[in-house]
Amino acid sequence: MSKFIQLEVNTGAAKTWILLERTSKVAEIFTKVAKMYAIDRQLNNIMLSNQGRYLPFSQCESLGDYGLTHLSKLDLQVALPGGIWPLTAIKARKADLRPLPGFITVTTSPAEPDMISLEADPDEKRARMPCGHVIGPSSMTSYCRSLLSEGKFKFLCPSVDSKTGNSNCDKQWEYFLVRHVACLSIEENQEFEKKISENYLKKAEGLQQCPSCTVWCFKDSKMGNFVRCPMCKTGFCWACLRDWIASNNSRNCGNLDCDGRENREKILTECPPKKIHGCADCPSIRACPKCLLLVEHKDRCGHMNCPGCQYGFCFICMKGKTSSGAWPCSYLGNCPLAPRQAVDRLSSLTTEMRLVDV
Repeated sequence: MSKFIQLEVNTGAAKTWILLERTSKVAEIFTKVAKMYAIDRQLNNIMLSNQGRYLPFSQCESLGDYGLTHLSKLDLQVALPGGIWPLTAIKARKADLRPLPGFITVTTSPAEPDMISLEADPDEKRARMPCGHVIGPSSMTSYCRSLLSEGKFKFLCPSVDSKTGNSNCDKQWEYFLVRHVACLSIEENQEFEKKISENYLKKAEGLQQCPSCTVWCFKDSKMGNFVRCPMCKTGFCWACLRDWIASNNSRNCGNLDCDGRENREKILTECPPKKIHGCADCPSIRACPKCLLLVEHKDRCGHMNCPGCQYGFCFICMKGKTSSGAWPCSYLGNCPLAPRQAVDRLSSLTTEMRLVDV
């Protein structure tokens, strides 16, 4: 059974979803809702009900004490001076979701419902992610905001088995895909990028969660893709985060669709090219030379600041700003095109990892 459950929150004008551990206390629902809608609990009294039964702000009682299970529905109201009003001012997202060639297709088919809301409105567009699962803009926004509020910076597919509630995917989505599907506003994008940067710096590069026990682990730079969790002793592939089914001294994990490359490297080498001013064949996605955050070029010239660490570099030649803050090349795009980036593939194989305190 999965350790997480999803709860539907109905505002009267829109529906959103929050992710909680099964062992969470009821008070955590109030805290998440307050953050999601920017409600000041000092001025407004949040009221949540399930099938007509109002929930208390309890630090002691758990979700199970009130019969809240996976996909339970909650109605949200806010008590304001003068009475209680549903949050009808919260508008459902009506974004123009577009396909992203090579990564995302769009569907309105009733046979392909949103994996979180389970809704399949033929008038609302939903994205078919690279892993094959379907999600809409509102669900993507709510789900990812929930992850960021928990201190996470990786976005894993939340698809679960409808009968058991267990996760059946956990493929990682890069942020440029998340941003595209969520159709974020400028303010929301700034909010997300700030939280990603903060959470990323807390966790640091080189950390992964064991797919078995979820403990955070650090991989030494001399290690290959076969690693063993120091906590539960599970052997898994660092690239695809699945069980290592080949022999321990093999260079490949044995999973048919894993070629030993990390997801980031695949995106960097396979993203479509685009024209940026005078450069006709520039990769549309680059990794920041400083913090390695994947950045998608949208428009204008190739000069940009990384949304994660604010490092300034040219998307075409990949050279950074000088110590005086000057750009090393012209914005016209006539500088030498840097080759596509690739993550170094390490050949040495060891079988141990060390646990880190994060």
